[in-house]
Amino acid sequence: MLKPGQPFSFPTFTTLKTLINQSLYPQALKSSTFLQNPQLTDSIYSLFIKSGFILDQFLAASLITHFSSSADFPRASQLLHDTLNPDTVVYNSLICGYARFGQSEPAFELFNGLRQVGLKPDVYTSSSLIKCCENFKQNEIAHGVFVKLGFVDSVFVVSGLVENYSKLGFFGEAEKCFDECLVLDSVVWTAMINGYVWNGEFKMGRDVFMAMRGLGLGVNEFSLTSVIGGLFDAKEGGQIHGYGVKMGYLYGRSTHLSNALINMYCRCGCKTDAVKVFDELPNPDVVSWTGRIDAAYDAAAAFELFKLCISRGLEINEYTIITILSSIEGPEMLKPGKQIHALSYKAGYMFAVPVYNVLISMYGKSWIMDDAKRAFDEMICRDSVSWNSLITGYTENGLGTQAIAVFSQMCNDSLKPNKYTLASILEVASSSKSPEQLMQIHSIIIKLGFISDDSMQCCLLTAYGKCNAIDESKRVFNEINKVESVHLNAMAGTFAHAGCHVDVLHLFQTRWNSSLEVDSITLSIVLKACGLLTDLDQGRVIHSLTLKSGLVIDNFIASAIIDVYCKCGSLDDAQKTFRNIAKDNLAAWNAMMMGYAQYGSYDEVCYLLDKMPKFGVKPDEITYLGVLSACCHAGLVNKAQYHLNSMFNLHGVIPCLEHYACLVDGLGRVGLLEEARSSIDQMPILPDARIWQILLSACNVHGNVDLGKFAARRLVELQPENESAFVLLSNLYASAGMWNDVGELRMEMKERIVCKEPGSSWILT
Repeated sequence: MLKPGQPFSFPTFTTLKTLINQSLYPQALKSSTFLQNPQLTDSIYSLFIKSGFILDQFLAASLITHFSSSADFPRASQLLHDTLNPDTVVYNSLICGYARFGQSEPAFELFNGLRQVGLKPDVYTSSSLIKCCENFKQNEIAHGVFVKLGFVDSVFVVSGLVENYSKLGFFGEAEKCFDECLVLDSVVWTAMINGYVWNGEFKMGRDVFMAMRGLGLGVNEFSLTSVIGGLFDAKEGGQIHGYGVKMGYLYGRSTHLSNALINMYCRCGCKTDAVKVFDELPNPDVVSWTGRIDAAYDAAAAFELFKLCISRGLEINEYTIITILSSIEGPEMLKPGKQIHALSYKAGYMFAVPVYNVLISMYGKSWIMDDAKRAFDEMICRDSVSWNSLITGYTENGLGTQAIAVFSQMCNDSLKPNKYTLASILEVASSSKSPEQLMQIHSIIIKLGFISDDSMQCCLLTAYGKCNAIDESKRVFNEINKVESVHLNAMAGTFAHAGCHVDVLHLFQTRWNSSLEVDSITLSIVLKACGLLTDLDQGRVIHSLTLKSGLVIDNFIASAIIDVYCKCGSLDDAQKTFRNIAKDNLAAWNAMMMGYAQYGSYDEVCYLLDKMPKFGVKPDEITYLGVLSACCHAGLVNKAQYHLNSMFNLHGVIPCLEHYACLVDGLGRVGLLEEARSSIDQMPILPDARIWQILLSACNVHGNVDLGKFAARRLVELQPENESAFVLLSNLYASAGMWNDVGELRMEMKERIVCKEPGSSWILT
């Protein structure tokens, strides 16, 4: 026997030899298990039996636990069979082993055997059996037995049932178990929180956590970890973080809570906070490092962290591989992505379907669809995500035909597409501008039973709108049994995309009268329609509704109201609205500046630009678009040149095509056509068709035929179907009296089958 303070030392072969020489076979048998040599244990067990010893319950339980913990079930089962009058504890030892390795059928058979020999299961038997349940039927059978045995108030039994039902997706049954439990215990409540989070019911999970706090139940690191899994608001997560610090669970005491916080901050986009939590860990594990890679600024930084893990010999797993590959979203990091692909083969991670799925997605985002298809073809087992990833890759790379072919193959293989697959295919069909193809997919959606799904209905509304099949969008909308705000927003957005702004207002008025709740998205779309129709009265009505509903505080609503007033010529109302909103609303500053720019009010735009830093607002690309537009409308080309050259140095804003287009437009308006051409040549990015069209329009106004021909040629190269290039050049030739050239150009238009679109007006006559 060990004396107090004496360290324990594992038995050696010498110790075993001494015990055997002294005929202490029971002690020798138990000691042999520490040497992890089953053949030696068998030999000593033979001596044990030959010497007339009987395997009692205590020794049997110890030996069975040892062998079942290493999945050596034949030896464990034989020991149970050899035990004299085994009790419930002996049976529990083997049932627990089966549970540890997910052996449900032998566990249930042993449980039935226990009851058949007249033994009564205890709560430990029950908790082990619960861990074995692999499907709803097994869980239901176990549940019924526990009710009969009177274990329904056991914390371990109830929490196990709640956990199993939730993992299987039957959280209605989980709620029933939870509600019927009369024992107030944090373990059961934590299991229910987990159940809600696993099934996407994040709000209900938070509500249970708050109720748990209200009842005064003990909150531990496991409870906090559970509720953090359902948080998507960094502010709420920060409160849990603070509570964890207060309770002393962080700074290395509870690594799994720190890992949950890292994942939560990454999920909420607060990567700096995630890095801080990671840096507080004295001994981060593989989950911690995976979270830290996820918190990297970009793919290059993530790859450097991954290399650090490899160079230090730190543990990685398939989730680490998935995280690093998920960060690669372009061809710039394709080479490191291929290196990680090769490492996955070498390290044996390719057995995991999610690894293949993320590889397909990575190659798709890197525009290498041949490699994405090769990875897909290598897969032995595919899930719905595999098919969706390949279809999405083809869709995003503009390969609609291949995406449709993969979808057809999926259907031919008797695999049921889910709503994510169908959403991707709807995007393909809408991009192809084929209403007929869209109708076929629509019929598949009906056949598969997804037509009542809100997201599918919204996708159909949008897809038909993109195909210019507005009547079909209306028909789908009218067939919706219960119109919600998401449907209203989708239909209004479809009308706006098609330029049917009057229909947007009519739809809003109709649904508003039917007491349908509208949100900030609805009002933003309606306000945009008011601005495009220059309907000041309707804009004021919507403004009053936002004040009444309290939505005026929304940043985008406030900016949309300012935009309406500016487009309708009511700068006084726009200024009044701007003065009454939060001064940290960048969108509102931009809207006001763009409004001034429309009227060439350069001084007012510059005044706002100078004021922005004083209110803690940083200018962005749209801000400088307003500044340059004001310069353009006011004819201040030198000022425009100054702002274009200084925007990066002053505020870190990189000029893009829209900014250069403003400069070219301003130079063209004042007749500095050669300077405009020179500005285009000096651009650090390739000019698009719009910039050449702006230069061509300026040449048309100022009669510069040679430069106009050059601009038109560039425009046609980029957009061969653009009729405006031919029309503008024809007008330029005509104004210069070059009628032979006009005739030749019109002949070329006929050969190219280019037709001038007739003009139209919405003004009634």
